[in-house]
Amino acid sequence: MGHLYSVKMRAAQGGPHEGGGKHISGAERIVSAAEVADTAGQLVQRAQGHERGRPDFINIKIEALAGEDIRELTSLPVYTLHASDCGEGLLLAGKLLGLAGIEPDVAQQAMKYLNGGGNMRGAILLDVRTGRRLEPDASRGVRVVYMDYHPLMVEELAQKLAMYDLNNNHVREALCLATKVVSIPSIVAELCWSDDPSYTAGYVASAGLGYLRLKHLKEKGCERGGRVFFFDPCCGQLEEAVRRLEKEPCLITRLGTISGEMSFDEFKNIIYAKGAPGN
Repeated sequence: MGHLYSVKMRAAQGGPHEGGGKHISGAERIVSAAEVADTAGQLVQRAQGHERGRPDFINIKIEALAGEDIRELTSLPVYTLHASDCGEGLLLAGKLLGLAGIEPDVAQQAMKYLNGGGNMRGAILLDVRTGRRLEPDASRGVRVVYMDYHPLMVEELAQKLAMYDLNNNHVREALCLATKVVSIPSIVAELCWSDDPSYTAGYVASAGLGYLRLKHLKEKGCERGGRVFFFDPCCGQLEEAVRRLEKEPCLITRLGTISGEMSFDEFKNIIYAKGAPGN
């Protein structure tokens, strides 16, 4: 691919994020030099057409990346678990976090944060043992950036996701982010649902279980959402985890498996057969 560039977009309404503006949209691509201009234009168009509102602040940031420093990853395996409504979805999310080793009281604390008022610009970093928040700046959170799919993976991923009606920006970008997040040994799991009002789905992710999508984790029309990363201080240093989340470039160069919708029990049987955590 030659020299690579990170192209990031952040959009807000009522001023920049740092000045208290409402978050509208954010996205990132890692592309070749020849693609930078077109990619920047596409991200601006995306920001201007977002369902959360028309932004009056759009920031585009373009940075050259050193190719030898880019880490290559395999995307997490994707599973969709059946949940008929957000009540069932939240119950299943708690069970999945339990399979990942998260205690019920810590999982419930994470859900309370995401259901609370006001969306953060970044993710919440939660101590997996105490449930205490660990972000250096609680109003900003931790921002996961410098990640994308290798161009050779894009079409294959789209085809595999389309088989299960999952080929959309939400799934593609969340899978990329979750893959980077839980590849860090001290991040045990992630819980996420979108702040987009029309998108009710969310997921639990862990290195041992995969990307576990739930169709309903909030009511339609709700604009509350975000991410919680569960950090284990016994598995690494906090400062190093934050540095890697915010600074380490990653490209997905191989794809994990993608499966159709299944029940929680069917998923557990697959995990037990693999000997993954929760067995």
